[in-house]
Amino acid sequence: MERLKHENWIWLSKKRYPEYQNTYLSEFSENKQFNYCVAEFARTYKTEKKIEKLVIRVSGDTNFRLWLNGEYIGEGPVNESRDFFALCPYMNRYSNLYTVFPDTNELNFYADVQLSPIRMNDFSRGHGGFMLSALAFCEDGTSIHFETDETWHSRINRKHPRAFFYNASNSEDEWGESDVAENIWNTIDAPIPMLSMEKVKPVSDDVIEVLPGTESVVNVFFDKIYAAHVAFDIECDGICSVEVKCYEKSICRYSSERVTANKTMSFRSIQLHSIGAYELTVINNSDKVAQIKPYAVATCYPVEEEGYFKCSDSAMNKVFEVCKWTTRICRQTMHLDSPLHQEPLACTGDYYIESLISAFCFGDMRLAEFDVVRTAELLRNNNGKMFHTTYSLIWVQMLYDVYSFTGNKKLLDTCVDALHILLNRFNGYIGETGLIENPPDYMFVDWIVADGYSLHHPPKALGQTCLNAFYYGALKTASKICSLTGDTENSEKYSLRADKLKTAFNDNLYDAKEGIYFDGLNTPSQTNEWLPKNSTKRYYSKHSNTLAVLYGLCDEKESARIMERVVIDKELIDVQPYFMHFVLSALRKAEIFEKYGFKELDKWKPSIEEFGKGLQEGWLAPEDGYPFDYSHAWGGTPAYQLPKQLLGLEMVEAGYKKIVLKPRLYDYDYAYISVPTPFGYITCSMKKGRKTQVCVPEEIECEIL
Repeated sequence: MERLKHENWIWLSKKRYPEYQNTYLSEFSENKQFNYCVAEFARTYKTEKKIEKLVIRVSGDTNFRLWLNGEYIGEGPVNESRDFFALCPYMNRYSNLYTVFPDTNELNFYADVQLSPIRMNDFSRGHGGFMLSALAFCEDGTSIHFETDETWHSRINRKHPRAFFYNASNSEDEWGESDVAENIWNTIDAPIPMLSMEKVKPVSDDVIEVLPGTESVVNVFFDKIYAAHVAFDIECDGICSVEVKCYEKSICRYSSERVTANKTMSFRSIQLHSIGAYELTVINNSDKVAQIKPYAVATCYPVEEEGYFKCSDSAMNKVFEVCKWTTRICRQTMHLDSPLHQEPLACTGDYYIESLISAFCFGDMRLAEFDVVRTAELLRNNNGKMFHTTYSLIWVQMLYDVYSFTGNKKLLDTCVDALHILLNRFNGYIGETGLIENPPDYMFVDWIVADGYSLHHPPKALGQTCLNAFYYGALKTASKICSLTGDTENSEKYSLRADKLKTAFNDNLYDAKEGIYFDGLNTPSQTNEWLPKNSTKRYYSKHSNTLAVLYGLCDEKESARIMERVVIDKELIDVQPYFMHFVLSALRKAEIFEKYGFKELDKWKPSIEEFGKGLQEGWLAPEDGYPFDYSHAWGGTPAYQLPKQLLGLEMVEAGYKKIVLKPRLYDYDYAYISVPTPFGYITCSMKKGRKTQVCVPEEIECEIL
């Protein structure tokens, strides 16, 4: 397959399209004085031998879509992603891999490629480009190689005058030859399967009719929220103007596509939207009735196995399913915070929680592994610095936990150098108190406002304790990782740093009179765009005390008392669904989950009862009028907590080689659980008055308590 790995990049002719060559690197670039376009590439190959199998390696700058013989193959590229505001190109771009079975001796390739980033996780190398390499296996056992070169036809698709606009009445350019482009992408194969795609019909699958010379506004509803492309078929006898406003729950927050149809056509948008519904405004400028058939084309990381949870509490079953579904639509070629925001890879706190949900609900951890590896590259490129300081530390926990579920020690070996770079940077933030005193910021704690300060980017007095707790957790986890990789020296070094930090943490941040931790010192600190001037007030939050318990910074005997205070004390700064993951995990650590955990899980019920198509971003608006999205999987921890807690699953040896199960029904009348593992499903059936039934694959050494 070495010939398949050869890559030859092409682009529009410089002579013909000089103004459509270069572009900015991302949406965060200051200079965006470049032209947007969608370029088309096509090539037909005819062979004497029938082709039975075709392996395609393909990539593009920013976005591309590929068809073969009129059939849609896929879209990409697989997201390399980066940090917020990080503009330095990375070493590699990822290629998509497809295997198809054309059973023909003629191959008609067609692709369109977007020039210029328009979403937060669009990243360019600064020049338009497209690459395809294909290896055809013929019926007689021979093979033929095809690749992009100057013989491929190319042109600008004038029907896409700008992003989110399509005008079918625009005239087409003539096809011309392509230029070979300098290879600045250096693609490597993505280690994940390509996205699955599904045509999704609206709840009311009716044809919309619009009379001649009239305007019609129709809302099209779907059963759930989908990460999807707008699509519709339209039959008309002339010009029809169509505006599609995609929204999740309320049209007060939408993304849109504008389409000018010219007679009968099918439309499928380039861009991904978050669609629970969309509003269609159709203006029929023709002399005959126009008919439009709306739908959506949903995409997600392919799901081959699914975990299952059902108990006697129907409302809690709904919570589980909505959390699971929202995580599913956030799994694309990387985990997304939501298909509405589409933020880049640096939202590690979101993706860490999504990886845990994936372990219990989908089993396939390759996407989580890939996110871990790409984040390691991000850290190497930025000398260990990420926009969110806390999220960079959560990456260490994500690295270890993903390894724990997969048993893939190579993942640790691949990423350990980035771990050292990260933790050496944080060691430089330690001040005279023995605490982190001079970081660039204290981001991110939670998406909530306290006393006028956003905990997205809090001052020192509201963020220092949490950042130090996350750092302590990262040091302890790094020590375990280094021990697993045989690096005793660094394991001991990180353990020693953790011990010193724990002492400083308790000496400086524990309020003996209150019996809990406060959120940070009131001493002066540097200020910048993301670090406000420090407050002179002392703050107490659920966040700081939760992390002190979760990471073992407090006296173990005090864990239950502190977590009871977290749950009961309404004066403490409250948490949003995202941070509830840590609260629930700390309740389990303090061994009081049974008493308080299920009551905390009930907090998801009201919002899901009100709107169950997707998961609400938060419960408390961080600012007046802020419209939450309903596709945010960072709050989906019930889909992880419920099966884990009822099964009582603990990993003794990574990769499910050895586990302990402590199945408990708690206050439910019955519960049925199924968890995918590398060896098959762990299943558990519990019902009051009956013996618990547990089935574990024979490859897993399991102790049931």
